[in-house]
Amino acid sequence: TFTIIDDTIDEVDESFEISFTVPPDVTPPSTNPMVTIIDDESPSVSFTQQTYSGEEGGVVEVCLMLSTQLDMETSVTLSISNSVTGYDDAENDDYSGVLTVVTFVPLNQMSCFNITFPDDTEYEFDEAIKLTIDTTGSGLNPGTITEADVIITDDDRPQIRGDNTTIFENRSPVRVCVDLRGATQSTS
Repeated sequence: TFTIIDDTIDEVDESFEISFTVPPDVTPPSTNPMVTIIDDESPSVSFTQQTYSGEEGGVVEVCLMLSTQLDMETSVTLSISNSVTGYDDAENDDYSGVLTVVTFVPLNQMSCFNITFPDDTEYEFDEAIKLTIDTTGSGLNPGTITEADVIITDDDRPQIRGDNTTIFENRSPVRVCVDLRGATQSTS
């Protein structure tokens, strides 16, 4: 009698042979029995969170995690979309460092990469990209978080500047000039 110990490593099925030592008056078996251990792990891959965010001029670390350890190297593909509801579309020069292939080394359940957001001086709405895991051909199943939004928070705030105006009573309408981001706007 022997016990097979369960593990959390996704691996190929394993086999071993049982050999017998028999007394001289016993005929040994013609072949030794083989025991095959069928692996029961079904690995999946997910992002570690649904939303990552950082300011312009900063860096954000994006991580993917396997549900179990693998005894071999494996990779997944990431697709990038510049369309995220509620945010402006990020342009390619708004970020760098996004991996399109993420590789997991054997026995390592996490793989991370850094996305850098170059700084600019332009006031704009927050922008975003969407990353999606594609497990096709990887031997992995989709995990619980297969899409992640990466938010780029604008660090440039608009400044409003207006000129001093003197006006006499009963003089309407009044025109006031205001400068917002260098574009002259007027209100009455």
